[in-house]
Amino acid sequence: MGETLIALPMLVILMMAMTGIFMFCMRAYFYHLADGELVQEIQSAFVRVVEDALAGKAIERSGRQSPGFDIISRQNPLYRDSVPDNLVTQSYWLHNMAGLVKLVRSSDDAPLTGDHTLARITIVEFSAEKDEKYPGVYKLRLTGKSEMTKHEYTMCTAVYLPPL
Repeated sequence: MGETLIALPMLVILMMAMTGIFMFCMRAYFYHLADGELVQEIQSAFVRVVEDALAGKAIERSGRQSPGFDIISRQNPLYRDSVPDNLVTQSYWLHNMAGLVKLVRSSDDAPLTGDHTLARITIVEFSAEKDEKYPGVYKLRLTGKSEMTKHEYTMCTAVYLPPL
């Protein structure tokens, strides 16, 4: 009987400590997953923007109220003779959807970010600025923030669009 009085509280303390360690590890695991989702979403969206920018001939500010820009693409060499002035414009802007600011391309219905529900990623900064010193150089920047971890991830680059 005396052994039970000593063993039972020790068992309870041991179980509480194990539960605390398990909960701490699970929280760290989900934070790690959320940060991975943040990096993955920002990288995939940024790659899409940069690919379109490199195929373009100019980048202009969008006429929308939300931050964004239009990429005017070069004329397609395969259709140059048959379709005159076949320029295509790709538009990117930020759109508020269900409390998250998402990056969209050409339609509010298909956001490039915000696919993962764990991290709840919102776009903090999105810009394409013309370099004042070097003509034809544009600086692209995209910053996302995980609403779960409050961590931010930024990608930036410069693209050169030679005059045609």
